[in-house]
Amino acid sequence: MRKKELSRVIIFVLIIALVSALTAFVIACGGNGDTDKNGNGDTTAKTIKVGSLFPVSGDLAKLGQECVNATKLAFEEINAAGGIKSMGGAKLQLVEADSQGKPDVGIQEVERLAQEGVVCILGTYQSSVAIPATQAAERLQVPIFIVQAIADEITEKGYKYTFRLAPKASWYAKSQVEFAKAMPDLNAEYGEVKTAALLHEDTDFGQSTAAGDKKYMKELGIELVSEVAYPAAAADLTTQVSKVKASNPDIIFMTTYLNDAILINQAREKMKIPQLFVDSAGGTIDPEFIKRLGESAEGICTVVEFSKYGGAAAEDINKRYEAKFNSEMSGNSCYAYQGAWVLAKVLENAGSDDREKIREAFGAVKLDAAAGDNVVVPTSTIEFGPDGQVKNMPLYVCQIQGGELVPLFPTDFAMEGKSLLLYPFTGE
Repeated sequence: MRKKELSRVIIFVLIIALVSALTAFVIACGGNGDTDKNGNGDTTAKTIKVGSLFPVSGDLAKLGQECVNATKLAFEEINAAGGIKSMGGAKLQLVEADSQGKPDVGIQEVERLAQEGVVCILGTYQSSVAIPATQAAERLQVPIFIVQAIADEITEKGYKYTFRLAPKASWYAKSQVEFAKAMPDLNAEYGEVKTAALLHEDTDFGQSTAAGDKKYMKELGIELVSEVAYPAAAADLTTQVSKVKASNPDIIFMTTYLNDAILINQAREKMKIPQLFVDSAGGTIDPEFIKRLGESAEGICTVVEFSKYGGAAAEDINKRYEAKFNSEMSGNSCYAYQGAWVLAKVLENAGSDDREKIREAFGAVKLDAAAGDNVVVPTSTIEFGPDGQVKNMPLYVCQIQGGELVPLFPTDFAMEGKSLLLYPFTGE
């Protein structure tokens, strides 16, 4: 009898151990509920946890918060429209994380979000955070969707769990250089651009864009006469702008964040530099740039991901965003909003909150505006290549005119009745 009782106890203990191990495995896989009979993620989950990783404190807090706000707006709309129908109307729940603009904190937050069971992480705004964050996500086998951060290398490491909606930095640089070559066509009083200077912040964002600028300048026959890098947190950039002025380029290509963009423009105005400054969708696209500088912001050009003049869908989402957050939509918030809708389509196709199935669905997803998908960026379709990089993401080049970013290039996207302004831009 004692042997039989002992055998029963051993069997019972083994069963408990097996059940515990299976439960731990399900949690590790990122499921938010029970598995189905095939061992897949829960197909009837009431909520799906999605992580966000943006800088919502520190110098970049305003820009990071734009991304969070846009994601929340999209989630509200997705949930109000019935949620993820293939998963029983499951609702999206945002689990927020703050990178503080620091790469090491970004890694820690990826690990925390993974432990909390998110099925995907949306981020990161900064390339310097995206690079280590994607490495951590790969190690943890958590899909990470880079809706904004543009260093080329982010999708060039062969990672299976990294996908990116934003264009590569080199694509922004290409738009800058192509715009420079087209300037005489946009305003006959501009001569041919033969020389250029680079003025950029010194993180991965600035360095990647500058590398792209140099590549396409060489291809299109523009000579580099100076390159000046600086820390984005600098308190004064007069010396750096003076160096650029001294090289006397035909045009200046910038890569900035908000505070340094303001400092550069203040120095530009003080020195009365007549050449065009063309940013790469940096601080100059932040609505705060125009608000704080007023008329002195006039004439600045920039590559832009989003324009409220980009069609009915763009105009409509801009109105809804402004009504909710008292600020017009920017390129940052546009990509975050669009990214949320891409993720919703991925989840719909996956029909599961299993991370591996979501990873597979990312690789096969396609959004098509003609088929009724919500597309607010300047393209009709969105899909990803085998490296996880979006295949096509066109960009505008705009000039600040009358306190607004007016699209001028490519000419197919140009705002009717507008042309490239000459210095002095405010008519002084």
